[in-house]
Amino acid sequence: MSSSLRLEYVLEISFRLETYGLLIRSGKAREVLGLADIMPMAIEYPFVIDNRKYVLSVPYIPGSSLKGRARALLETALGLPLYTTDGKIYLHTRIVRNEIRDEDPYCPVDNVFGTPAIPPNMVAEEKRFILDCWAPTRAIFRDLFPSDEYLRRLCDAKGGCEGVQLADFLEEKWENRIDRVTSTADPRNIMRLRPGVEFKGHISFLIYDLDVCRKPVCDEKSQRRELIVGKYKGVPALYYLDMLIDSLKLVERTYLGASGTRGYGTVKFKGITARLYDVGGNLVNEISVEDLDKFKEAALRLPLECRK
Repeated sequence: MSSSLRLEYVLEISFRLETYGLLIRSGKAREVLGLADIMPMAIEYPFVIDNRKYVLSVPYIPGSSLKGRARALLETALGLPLYTTDGKIYLHTRIVRNEIRDEDPYCPVDNVFGTPAIPPNMVAEEKRFILDCWAPTRAIFRDLFPSDEYLRRLCDAKGGCEGVQLADFLEEKWENRIDRVTSTADPRNIMRLRPGVEFKGHISFLIYDLDVCRKPVCDEKSQRRELIVGKYKGVPALYYLDMLIDSLKLVERTYLGASGTRGYGTVKFKGITARLYDVGGNLVNEISVEDLDKFKEAALRLPLECRK
């Protein structure tokens, strides 16, 4: 990492995520008439509804689930090579077993979603430019919990928040497998979130000095320089943010969670607010849009300045 690295801005992105039959399992079994089903991810979480505090058992979406899905889709969309360190999990990463595999300083997957560190003394002299162009992970994904608006509607329907239970968020979906030889049916039920459950989400996007003030050595070693100069006003941070938004759009167009090819996991990002702060906590700019398409357009107009 650059020894002179400086944080310039933090973009706080808030959104609501509407789900349509989400399936993210916890690994905890639930006994159902002698059969075992797997419960969705759930947690005891405090909420304030109408100035009263409640601790409710609610489903949640781990930030790692959204981050991992978005990263994997962006890797595929960009056609990036995949590597493994254990022979099990393949992904794109700049560093593999202390060896630099991707030398492009402006790789959006590495810079937005993160990559393993490497001891500086293990970097070959001809690749030491990587250290000058390196900064920590830009995107910080928070866990997602049911939105206050959704909980308020649920509390009203239950006659008060005291009556809200985890089961109110869930449904049992019946599926059937047919034996191709005997035509015997094999019915089963799947516990999933009810369609329409809405979550609130948050992503903090860090912007460093080298993300707004390009370094000559980074330009020289990157195949993306012309793209950044031509489309993103020479500001790498705008490129990274655009790629982050594209990765979320790919989640919308495919699915989140398990069994997406069987009808689960459709999601919709909505009610997006992005507030740009300087390192002193002063609000620099604010975006409020309804969907990712409008966010993508507005993000390119963020006033990110190089202040040397």
